[in-house]
Amino acid sequence: MKYKYFLILSTGLLCFLSTCISPYEPKGIQSSEGILAVEGMILEKGTTIKLSRTVSIYNTSEKTNSGMEDVNNAHIQVIDDRRNVMAVAEKQMIDGKINPGVYIVNTEISFTHGTKYAIEIKIGEKLYQSSFVSPIKTPEIDDITWRQNTDKSIDIMVSTHDSENIIKYYSWAYEEDWEYRSLQFGTHRYNAATDEVIEQSLFTANNRYYCWDSNTSKSIVVGTSDKLTEATIKNRVIHHFPSGNTRFSYLYSILVKQYAIDKEAYTYFDNIKKNMEQSGSIFAPMLSEIRGNIACLTNPDEPVVGYIVAAEEVVFRIFINMEQLEGEDGYDCVRNENGQMISIIKYTRADLKNLGESAGIHYVDLNTYYCSPIKCVDCTYRGGTKNKPDFWPNDHQ
Repeated sequence: MKYKYFLILSTGLLCFLSTCISPYEPKGIQSSEGILAVEGMILEKGTTIKLSRTVSIYNTSEKTNSGMEDVNNAHIQVIDDRRNVMAVAEKQMIDGKINPGVYIVNTEISFTHGTKYAIEIKIGEKLYQSSFVSPIKTPEIDDITWRQNTDKSIDIMVSTHDSENIIKYYSWAYEEDWEYRSLQFGTHRYNAATDEVIEQSLFTANNRYYCWDSNTSKSIVVGTSDKLTEATIKNRVIHHFPSGNTRFSYLYSILVKQYAIDKEAYTYFDNIKKNMEQSGSIFAPMLSEIRGNIACLTNPDEPVVGYIVAAEEVVFRIFINMEQLEGEDGYDCVRNENGQMISIIKYTRADLKNLGESAGIHYVDLNTYYCSPIKCVDCTYRGGTKNKPDFWPNDHQ
């Protein structure tokens, strides 16, 4: 495959600052408020940078419930070590609306061996910059495997090695997609807005039987072989699922992304991970002890969260079929809140208008509508969509 050089800040790094745990305030609340957090990666194609700032838990603004506030007034550019501007980022637009705090580079960037790169961020009168770093060649992934443990939990594992015995520090990220299906196929669907009963077919995209969902990694995953005689990593667990996870109800796929990093970056990310696991926050020990390689040039004493490294991206995809696993997927749509079984109920056409879309039509017979709970016949009620991935191996819609 063709390698693409880029700068990467692990997308999982800021999980602790956003949705994974509650924000933490050490003594002296202002010490953790207003810290710029930088995440994303600079690719030859598709560069994305996310900017946000920490806020105090005493800030009651609805915009800051996650402990972070998006930064939307930045000017971001990619520069080389001769201070040439390689590309300028623009605010990302999704469906005609600005994606808060997210900036993208729409032009292709060509990276050259022997040249170092950095990101430069200007916010108001302040200028921030990452250290200039050189790309590191990433070894290929040997294999992505999985195992189902005795408790029916599932581990996804990566194996890799460097034949030259040089690369010993790695970071991983992943994208996962899965297909799932309704417990029952609904032959019809009621549209409350138009008071219509719409017939559905398994062979057209209007069915609510097949759905797909997706997710990306949000935790820091690093590994090293520095204490081994050979630069080999074997079966490193990068993702764990408890038993009964709904991702494995039909067909699951994971795309693992591997990056070679240097010792300093590994130490930084490993310290961040340990702080999160031990205290629920990077603010213990003090942030200054694990500061990354992004600095405020205007005010060098201002702390900034983030570490930019240069690497090659190597990817590997696998699929896991439900027939390869033991156990159930954990989704139960036929019981109510009290654990009682819900039976299929017969309704008339007039009943449907009163029910709205709370009941799913399992099938119709002689003007009688046999209905199940909507979550049993409409797969979108489980959070997925009808957006089938382009690479998906099945023919249905």
